[in-house]
Amino acid sequence: MKSHTSLQYQKLQARHNLPKLKDLQEKFKFDIESDASIFDVIRNEMSDRVFSMTERVIEPILMGSESFSSLFEQDMVTQKERERLFQIYKKIQVLKWENTMLMIRPDDQKIAKWIKKTWDLWNNEIEKEFVELCEKFSGHWDTLTIKEGKSDYHG
Repeated sequence: MKSHTSLQYQKLQARHNLPKLKDLQEKFKFDIESDASIFDVIRNEMSDRVFSMTERVIEPILMGSESFSSLFEQDMVTQKERERLFQIYKKIQVLKWENTMLMIRPDDQKIAKWIKKTWDLWNNEIEKEFVELCEKFSGHWDTLTIKEGKSDYHG
């Protein structure tokens, strides 16, 4: 027998053409343990994953950070890649502010639309771009060498 949570999700899933709950749980690595608001749980889990990628990956590349790795990784991306990342960054920032509004004023219909929008963006742009970036960085780090000569002070 299906739980109230599953039935609640299925109603809006059909209405908003949302992905299967199982697919969301597998892609964004979360479980639903209670019958609280299933949509808030899903939105929170998805936003945590997407926004942490922004903070850990995109922002250090675009804006720099104090980490040692960031100094090298900023030089590993081309201007074209940096521009693509910025376009994704802007879309994620839109999601972030929409998410904040949904935290302030929860609305299952709007949350369902946000879930669909985030799902589509992740599957059509973010995941592919991040996989390519991870592969590129992994390859560059594998072959990176330190050149002799005067180094610049970054402090």
